[in-house]
Amino acid sequence: MSHDPAMDSDVPNQFRRVSYSKQIFFLLLSLAIGVAALAWMASPRSAVPFFSSSQSGLRLPAIEAAGWINGPPPDRDALAGKVVVIEVWASWCGPCRKNMPLLVKLHESFAGRDVVFIGLTGEGKGELAEVQKMIETFGVTWSNGWGAMRTTQALEVDSIPALYVFGANGRLAWSSPDGGDVREVLEREVRKAGAKSNDKPS
Repeated sequence: MSHDPAMDSDVPNQFRRVSYSKQIFFLLLSLAIGVAALAWMASPRSAVPFFSSSQSGLRLPAIEAAGWINGPPPDRDALAGKVVVIEVWASWCGPCRKNMPLLVKLHESFAGRDVVFIGLTGEGKGELAEVQKMIETFGVTWSNGWGAMRTTQALEVDSIPALYVFGANGRLAWSSPDGGDVREVLEREVRKAGAKSNDKPS
């Protein structure tokens, strides 16, 4: 059977044409996704729940820790009817340090408004000095529990920082790895709690 050398030279060119076409397709697809993502980020969005489906309806768990800095939080009965903010963090976590100033400002803004802030870390006694140092550095004044692994597991924490807002009904209203919309969420939950309180018979 005769062999045509021209066919050999055409094969690599065909592969190159297919390869270039794929590269152009994926490049255009990536650009389209990037533009869409930027447009979504730039558009105004109302605060919405940002928790996984497994967390939907999650009730406020018992708040347990090996020890507390700034005193223990109110007990479960005292938390009833209040909006509860829980921040799960660690002293070695860079993003956690970035979140702290935001939380300090929020705590000041919602003082006296039936909002309770609680911090939790899974770090143990060996890291206690670093935990205390971080709390003092940022001027954190609310209760912070260390050795709180049982509670963080009940919250289904899979990464830190993790921020949770529980409504006055004791159910998870919102959670996020950062504090993006938390002020709006808190305002909404405080209004809802106030409305329910006013509806109660005197």
